[in-house]
Amino acid sequence: MPDLPPEPAGEELLALVATLRASNARLREVIEARDAQLAAASAALEAAEARMAALSERVAEMERRLGKDSSTSSKPPSSDSPYKKKPRDRSLRGRSGRKPGKQPGAESSTLRQVADPDEIIVCAPADCGRCGADLGGAPVTGTQKLQEFEIVPPPPPRVTEYQVQGRACGRCGAVSAGQAPAWITGRAQYGP
Repeated sequence: MPDLPPEPAGEELLALVATLRASNARLREVIEARDAQLAAASAALEAAEARMAALSERVAEMERRLGKDSSTSSKPPSSDSPYKKKPRDRSLRGRSGRKPGKQPGAESSTLRQVADPDEIIVCAPADCGRCGADLGGAPVTGTQKLQEFEIVPPPPPRVTEYQVQGRACGRCGAVSAGQAPAWITGRAQYGP
């Protein structure tokens, strides 16, 4: 059996208990002071975190505002800074090396005139454009054909051809051309 220290006497025991109680009281005071410090530090940390979150939101708002230009908002292009580089095209497609428009050898998609229109209207000049003589019986020197395609269900479209004639004046020899209706602007077109 190990040697145990001798038991203290009654007065010594009371003094030891009193010392332990005083130490215990001091330790409780230290713990309470530390708890108060931790609570204060925790409150300060929460306040700092709240302020940091508010400032982060403000910075994000400022960055969003600075990032606005005519391509990302309804602002006009004239409000863009002349010193800021324009954003590059966002397309991921690469260049093909071809020029824009119809490629050589590709079939064209122009509306073509038809050989047998449904209706032919002759637009002959009534009188000479220079001297004013009547051109009713004058010979035809040339004809330009303009066609209008009207889409009427079901296809095929109804085609009207306007033949604008040029006639030579028998008196002065000048050639005058007739006038097609104003809505006919091309060699072949859809509707008025």
